[in-house]
Amino acid sequence: MTGCLKHTDIDILLSAPEEIEIDGRKYILETSLNRDFMPTYPPNESRLTGGVSVIAVDSQPFPSSIDMNRLWVIKGRDYWETEFSGITRPTEPNNRHKLFGYAENGPRWQPRITVDVVVRIIDNNNQEYLLRTSGQEIHDSCK
Repeated sequence: MTGCLKHTDIDILLSAPEEIEIDGRKYILETSLNRDFMPTYPPNESRLTGGVSVIAVDSQPFPSSIDMNRLWVIKGRDYWETEFSGITRPTEPNNRHKLFGYAENGPRWQPRITVDVVVRIIDNNNQEYLLRTSGQEIHDSCK
């Protein structure tokens, strides 16, 4: 879904912190946003895809009691809001401190623009947290 959020809603998302603390542990967000213009896609058919990682700053294994369930990619006052296509908990030793989510079929925004990304995180007590990262570039896979 893309569109315009109510003024107060978008302000809430854009004011989300870039670091949160849950049960004494700190978390940040990393992203990878992409439009695929490889020859296998007809012109203008490529849609935005996004990978996000919630990262435990202490590098200890990511707790099973924390999950994420919503993604917003915000360009000015426009946004893409979606559920994740998939969420994984990496088991490789170098990535066990991350929770990875993937979303697809986003808008056809041009590459090389910057956007803000917000995820909604929930813990096992159904407490909700918003976590944001700003100035994320949409990449072009042909470059």
